[in-house]
Amino acid sequence: MSIEILEYVRKELLAHGAVRSTPEFCRSWLARSDGYLRTLRYHRLQPSMEALAVCSHKLGYYAERLRTSEDDSHKAWAERFDRLSLLCEQAIAQQAKAKWMSPDRMGR
Repeated sequence: MSIEILEYVRKELLAHGAVRSTPEFCRSWLARSDGYLRTLRYHRLQPSMEALAVCSHKLGYYAERLRTSEDDSHKAWAERFDRLSLLCEQAIAQQAKAKWMSPDRMGR
């Protein structure tokens, strides 16, 4: 599920001109290599919590800066970034819960 969230964030940022390509998204918004999403897709893996956290934090960082602007389009961007950041945070929470609730960590 987490990869779908990153794909959605990437699609939204591409559609609104915040990034120009998938490699740019991987580098600039996930702090990963250009082919990070492609590798995840090929190997059917989920993104790391670190990549999700970096993306969430960057979205939140820019949302805060845009929110202080008088420009209504900037406020709309802030709302969009907040929404995308929340999706990343939910994916992090889901992955974290799966880790601590695993039988070997629950003492079963």
